[in-house]
Amino acid sequence: MTAEPPARRVLVVEDEPLIRALVLSLLQNGGFEARGVSGAAEAIAALPEFDPDALLVDLDLGDGPGGVEVLTYADQVMPGIALVVLTNAPSPGVLGVDPQLIPARAAYLHKRSLGEASLVLDTIGEVLADERPRRDDTTPTGPLSGLSPDQLEVLRLIASGYSNAEIGARRGTSTHGVEQVVQRLIARLGVARGPGTNPRVQLAKLYYAHGPHPQ
Repeated sequence: MTAEPPARRVLVVEDEPLIRALVLSLLQNGGFEARGVSGAAEAIAALPEFDPDALLVDLDLGDGPGGVEVLTYADQVMPGIALVVLTNAPSPGVLGVDPQLIPARAAYLHKRSLGEASLVLDTIGEVLADERPRRDDTTPTGPLSGLSPDQLEVLRLIASGYSNAEIGARRGTSTHGVEQVVQRLIARLGVARGPGTNPRVQLAKLYYAHGPHPQ
């Protein structure tokens, strides 16, 4: 009898334990050999040892280096590896990541896809076969899709609880400049003003509803 070929290997880089366990179970049930790590340093160390056929990585890995650093390293050191981003962010810019840093050959999946196992498995199969990758980040949907990178970064910092002065200090701009960006965000996103409403709270809600989910 002809021996079956070995299972394709997938390295999963995800800092949330429950999601990592879910992805590993999905992949293993789909016939892959899967290993999970929680951070960028672990992933970079595991790549040469595990020698995966595909890399599935979240962009937001908490404190320290993020998924884009793992993607960049893998793209340069292991050019034959299939790349898949699995994230809550509708686009890299929502996380303050330059979209150009996501390799063109990488697939980009939203984590809501985890509810449809076949979609995740099919996407991995497509990138392994060097087919055109699925790119959910290029679909111009949602109220945040038309914002500039600067607006997205300010929105992210507002959602993280920073004041205008703190945002200005982090970005190296004046408080007045930040205030102008905030006012444009309020107008662009149709945030209500008036008694009993807090525009910054509404902006934060929009970010968490249409950007990455809070950890």
